[in-house]
Amino acid sequence: MTSIRKNKLFMAVLYVLVFLMLAEWLTPVIVLTETGHKALFLFFIAAGLLMAFLRAPWWFSGPIKILYILWFIVYVYTGNLFFTGEAISFLRTDFSVNFTALMSQNWARTTDVFRTVLFFTLLWMAIYLIHYWVSFRLSIFLFYLLTVIFIAVLDTFSPYSGDAAIVRIMVIGLLLAGLLHLARWMEGHRILERTEKLAAFAVPLVLVVAVSTALALYLPKAGPIWPDPVPFITSFSGQGGAGMGGNVGRIGYGVDDSRLGGSFIGDDTVAFHAEVSEGQYWKVESKDVYTTKGWELTENVDESIFYGNDETVDTGFDPAEEELDLAILSMEQDFPFVLYPYGTASFFMEESPDYQYSPADQRFETYQNGQEFEPEVYEIAFNEPSYSLTALRETSDEDLAELSGDFDRFLQLPNELPERVRNLAAEITAGAETVYDKTRAVERYFSISGFEYSQSDIPVPEADQDYVDQFLFETKRGYCDNFSSSMVVMLRSLDIPARWVKGFNEGELIGTTGEIDTYQVTNNNAHSWVEAYMPGVGWMLFEPTIGFTGAASIDFDLELDAEDPVQPEPEELPLEDNPQTAEEEETAVAAGPSFGDRVADFISENRWKLIWGLLGVSVAASVLFKIRRKWMPKLLVSYYRKSGGGSGQFEKAYLRLLKQLDLYGIHRRPGQTLKSYAAYIDSFFGTREMTELTEAYERAVYGGNAESVDWLKLRESWENLINRTSG
Repeated sequence: MTSIRKNKLFMAVLYVLVFLMLAEWLTPVIVLTETGHKALFLFFIAAGLLMAFLRAPWWFSGPIKILYILWFIVYVYTGNLFFTGEAISFLRTDFSVNFTALMSQNWARTTDVFRTVLFFTLLWMAIYLIHYWVSFRLSIFLFYLLTVIFIAVLDTFSPYSGDAAIVRIMVIGLLLAGLLHLARWMEGHRILERTEKLAAFAVPLVLVVAVSTALALYLPKAGPIWPDPVPFITSFSGQGGAGMGGNVGRIGYGVDDSRLGGSFIGDDTVAFHAEVSEGQYWKVESKDVYTTKGWELTENVDESIFYGNDETVDTGFDPAEEELDLAILSMEQDFPFVLYPYGTASFFMEESPDYQYSPADQRFETYQNGQEFEPEVYEIAFNEPSYSLTALRETSDEDLAELSGDFDRFLQLPNELPERVRNLAAEITAGAETVYDKTRAVERYFSISGFEYSQSDIPVPEADQDYVDQFLFETKRGYCDNFSSSMVVMLRSLDIPARWVKGFNEGELIGTTGEIDTYQVTNNNAHSWVEAYMPGVGWMLFEPTIGFTGAASIDFDLELDAEDPVQPEPEELPLEDNPQTAEEEETAVAAGPSFGDRVADFISENRWKLIWGLLGVSVAASVLFKIRRKWMPKLLVSYYRKSGGGSGQFEKAYLRLLKQLDLYGIHRRPGQTLKSYAAYIDSFFGTREMTELTEAYERAVYGGNAESVDWLKLRESWENLINRTSG
C-alpha cells in the first residue's frame, strides 16, 4: 500500500465526507417511507464506516453489526432496551414466521422485521462498497453520480424536496472527488505524503468549492424553462390527488382549502348540465378566514335556516325587479348541496328535500328525512341582481367605518401578513376616491401588471412564506385561487369587507333551443372568485382572474340618474386609471421582447429538436470517448508538434505517454520502477525507445539536469510509441 493511504488524518476526512454523503442518501428514504428512527440508522452507518476505517477484522465487525441489528429490532418492535426473555421470544417467533413464509414463497406473509433486516443488509453492503472504493480504488465517482441522480429523481417525481440536499451533495461530492483525485495523483507521481504537502494541495480545492458554492447560491437564477412533469405523468395514471401540501391535484370541486398551491391536472369529467337563458356563475360556498396558506371557515355564525320547495330564500343578493328566469340543473356528480346563481329566489325538485342554508358560508345543503340527500335534477328561479352606478360612486371610506361588527370576520387578516402586501394595495388604489373605484382598481391590477394564468408549474409556499405574498411579488403565475385570494386579502387590508367564493363558472355552450342555452360544466370549470361589500349597496361579485369575465354579466348602471347621462361604463374606467402616452406606447413596442424572452421562446418552439440534438451529441461523445485510444494519439502528436521544445514540454509529453500506454492496456504494476516498466514496454514493442525516453526523464526530473534533454531529438521516439498505442 502506498503512503498516501497510511495518512490517518487524510483518510479520516474522506470517511467523514462519505458518512455525510450516505446521510443524504438515507434521508429521503426515511422521509418518503415514514420509517422513523433516522438517528439509529445513521449510527449504524457511522459505526460501520468507523470499523472499516480502523480495518477491524470481519470476525469482529460482523458480529457487532449483527448484534446491533438484533438490538434495533428488539428496541423498536418491543420497546425493550435489553435482550430480555420476552425480546428473545419475540425474535424467535418472528424468525419462525419469516422462515416459513420464505420457504413457501409466500412473500406477503413476511413481516416488517424481515423488511427491516433487508434494509440493514442494504446499508451494510453500501458501507462495504464505499469502503472498497475509497480505500482501494481511490474513486467515488459512481456512487456520487448515482446519489445525484437519486435525489434529482425523487425531487422531481415525489413530494420530497431536494433543493437543499442537492447543494449539500454537490459540495460533499466535489470535495470527495477532488481529494481522491489528489491522492491518485500523488501516488502516480510517487510524491511522499506529508501533512504540509497535503494541506498545500487540499486548501485551494476547499476554497474553490466554497467560492463556487457561494456564487451559485447567491447569484440570481432563472426559473425553469419547462413545467413540472409530474402533472402530465400523473394525468396518464388517473391518480391526481387533492392538491394539498403541494402535491399535484386533479382539478375539481374540493372541500379542503387550508393549503392552497401546487399544480393541477385538467379533468374534463362532467359535473352537471345547466339549461338557462345565459351563462351563470354557480355558487357553492364562501370562506372567510385567511391563514397565510389557504382558507378556513368561521364556525358558529348564526343559526342555519331551513327552506322548502318554492320558498323564497335569502342569499344576500336580491333578484332584479323583473320576471324571474328559470334554470334547470341536471347533476352528473353526486353533491349533497345545490348550486345556485346570483339573484336566486327559490329551488324546486320532485323529491321535496329540506334546503339548509348556512349564513357562515352561504351554502345550501340538502337533506331528506334527516339524511344527506344528493339531488339529480332541480329548478332554480332567479334573476341577476342589478346595481346603481350612481350609488356605487357614492360609496366612501366613512361609510365603511360605520359598518356593524357583523362584518369583522370579512376584514380578518393574519398578523404574519407581510407589510408589502398592504403597501401594494394602498399604491394600487392611491388615485381612487370611492370604495367601488378602489375595488375595481384592485380587480384590474392583475390584468395590467404582467400576471400569468396557468395550472402547471405552480409553487407551494414554504413554511414561513405567505401564499398571497409569494404570488404577488415572486411568481406572478397561478390560477383562480391565487388571483381571488390575493384580491380578497388586498381589499381587507384597505378595510373593505371581502370574502372568498367557490363554485363553477359558466362551462361550455353545447346547444341552444329557442331562448334556452345548454351548458356543460366539467371539473375543469371549478372556480373561485371574490365578493366585496359596497356600503349602501350590498355584496357584489368581482372577477380578478385573467381570462374570466364573470363580473361582466352584471349590469352596473341600470339606474343612472338623468342628470349624469355621459358617465362612462365601468369597463371604460381602466383607461383613466392607467394613462399611457403615445410616446410611451411607441417605446414599449420598439423595445420588443428581451433577449431572455427570445431565448425562452426559441427553446420552447424547438424543445424536441434540442432534446434529440443533445441525445445525439451525448451518444456521439460516448462513442468518441469509448474509442479515444484510436484517435487520441493523432491529436497528441499534432499538439506537441505545435507546442515547441523545452524540458518542461518533454516532461508533460512523457507523462501523457504513460497514460496512453495504460489506456492501451499495458499497465504499470504498483511499486514498479519507471526503468523496469520501460524495459517491459520495449520488450513488448521490440524497441529501445521507451528506455531512452525514461533515461532522459529521470535525468531531467530526478537528476536535476533538465538542460541535457533535447526534446526535438526525442520527439520522434515519443511519436513512434504514441502511434503504436492506436493499433
